[in-house]
Amino acid sequence: MTIYDASPYMTGNFAPVSEEVTAHDLLVTGSIPDELSGRFLRNGPNPRETPVSDTHHWFLGDGMVHGIRISDGKAQWYRNRYVGAGSGFGPNTSIIGHAGKTLAIVEAGPLPVELDDELNHIGPTDLGGLPSGYTAHPKLDPLTGELHAVCYQWPDQVDKVHYVVVDREGTVTKSIPISTPTMPMIHDMALTQTYGAVFDLPVAVDFELAMGGSPFPLRWFNDYNARIGLVPRTANAEDEVIWCEIDPCFAYHPMNSYDADDGTVVIDICEYDSMFDQDRNGPFRDSRPRLARWTVDPTTQKVRRETLDDGVHEFPRVSDAVGTLPYRYGYTAGGNPNTSEWFYTTIKHDMAANTQETRNWGGHCEAGEPLFIARESAAAEDDGWVMVLVFDAERNATDLVLLDATDIAGDPVATIELPQRVPHGFHGNWVSD
Repeated sequence: MTIYDASPYMTGNFAPVSEEVTAHDLLVTGSIPDELSGRFLRNGPNPRETPVSDTHHWFLGDGMVHGIRISDGKAQWYRNRYVGAGSGFGPNTSIIGHAGKTLAIVEAGPLPVELDDELNHIGPTDLGGLPSGYTAHPKLDPLTGELHAVCYQWPDQVDKVHYVVVDREGTVTKSIPISTPTMPMIHDMALTQTYGAVFDLPVAVDFELAMGGSPFPLRWFNDYNARIGLVPRTANAEDEVIWCEIDPCFAYHPMNSYDADDGTVVIDICEYDSMFDQDRNGPFRDSRPRLARWTVDPTTQKVRRETLDDGVHEFPRVSDAVGTLPYRYGYTAGGNPNTSEWFYTTIKHDMAANTQETRNWGGHCEAGEPLFIARESAAAEDDGWVMVLVFDAERNATDLVLLDATDIAGDPVATIELPQRVPHGFHGNWVSD
């Protein structure tokens, strides 16, 4: 088995940017729809100090939020700001708008950090009662407005996670401690109208690596008892969790999940054979992420896995309106077929017809997470736009591109030129006015 020692996560568009920039009246090609009024926000790691490139892990580094303000058919401003005072690790993974607040978030410890509308630092918040750290991926219930999350904290809590519910006013209303055999890496969760799903999979803390000073002491364990915990949304105690066995594998991000008519839980997800086994610095060189379906049966306590598409798929998104519900369309960042890297195409998946529409960005452009924004009074699930950050290596520059979600391979609706390169990072959201 090859163990990679050199990290690729400080080269090309993975390299951090050094300046905080403010720019107004950005150049737009095409036409921004008048009804779009809000902010496109994206968070990612951006180390203040240049780390040792051979050992740098992509998931580490100070958070940096990039924002584009859109209103009245114009791109009014761009800003990028570090999150907090700088500690080497903080809320560096995603950013959400909830209950009138803008929150930078990450898993495994640091509390959410509130920013103002122009991305200036306000300070950490425990949302009125977080029992530990928060998560990079709270799940929104579009019917109730609640956020559901699976949270844990390193190194204070290495034998439990918490299932946490935050109401639409932004306050914790439920927290259930759930025991785990060690500290698994739980990057995301799944949510349906009946259950929340806890992913207890074979990437976990290695205490020898931690004691040896590793900045990222997590690795793959071949003998780990992989399982998914179904937490009834009515539950108030750990003994109500239904644990279901799954063959060893790993996943960061579900596309969507819902309750099937037969009582099972369907989770469509980007699945890996392993993670942090050969490559300890990031996700690209262990296995390729494919689009899979996990059908979790709370009666038999088993999980059936099937591959939906064996191409490279990551950063899956759906319309917020169909989260937790049966759905038809999903969107992923598609990878180079010759490597496991993620940023070469944008793909729209028709889950009902089992077809795909692919936009190839060309050999010198790389596109990140696709974000769907619904049109006001949308007539169909895909009636809206896909926003995606596109890095052009020939220009060493980044654009925010708006695509028609019904024709993502067609001409862009609008292209907004940004004054600052946006490094490949993680997750963002559209925060509407």
